[in-house]
Amino acid sequence: MPIHPDELPRNPLRRLEAIMAALRGPDGCPWDREQDHRSLRSHLLEETYEVLAVLDDPEGPDDDALTEELGDLLLQVVFHARLGVERGAFDLDRVAQKISQKLIRRHPHVFGEVGVEGPDEVLTNWERLKQEEGEGSALRGVPAALPALARAARLVAKARRSGFTWRETSEAAAKVEEEWAEVLQAEGDREALQRELGDLLLAVTVYSEMRDVDPESALREAAARFQECFEGLERIAREEGIPLREAGTDRLLAWWDRARHGAEDEAS
Repeated sequence: MPIHPDELPRNPLRRLEAIMAALRGPDGCPWDREQDHRSLRSHLLEETYEVLAVLDDPEGPDDDALTEELGDLLLQVVFHARLGVERGAFDLDRVAQKISQKLIRRHPHVFGEVGVEGPDEVLTNWERLKQEEGEGSALRGVPAALPALARAARLVAKARRSGFTWRETSEAAAKVEEEWAEVLQAEGDREALQRELGDLLLAVTVYSEMRDVDPESALREAAARFQECFEGLERIAREEGIPLREAGTDRLLAWWDRARHGAEDEAS
């Protein structure tokens, strides 16, 4: 029997819960009814990246777009909570309760008498409290499913807050140079080259973190610039009637410079 929207709760969050319960109900949506926690993994990841795409807008996030994408991400949380209800395991209130308890426990400088001098000390205290709560290694809790660069950045940041860090950024920069030299020495040995390239990327991640630059964001921005310049290069090739494969290195480099300068002129 169809559910009339007027029968749904007025509270926005409870309304969303009720919609999801209806979608999962006997007369609900066939697609929603066949999902489980595992099948939703890719959707959760996709919606997360949709939020990041809005946040990465160089002119600042569009509020309407951000609101919509955050709603899509919230839907994934509500969906998983509904699956928890159906299994008799947990519900959305329990999810909210657990994170509320954690936030209060991990912020004694707000909900207690502990004093802090800045954001760095807040993060250091956070990691210390996690270990006091019996969570073991300071590196636990970094999801293995994260993109490799993002995961490396999280691991490096957590290790640094635990005291494992270079004293100066110049030492981290020297490590990058050392790892690059080892990459060059590994030429001809594919297995060694892969290992040394991994070490180089990790060293760059350490340097980025010490310079307070998120390497994942930096690489995403670089990839966006590369795409813009490459598409400009393709336009130039079409205008000159020369396929890229037939252009030759010198012509390609000249086209690339034209495309890059054109992109910079548009940005300025």
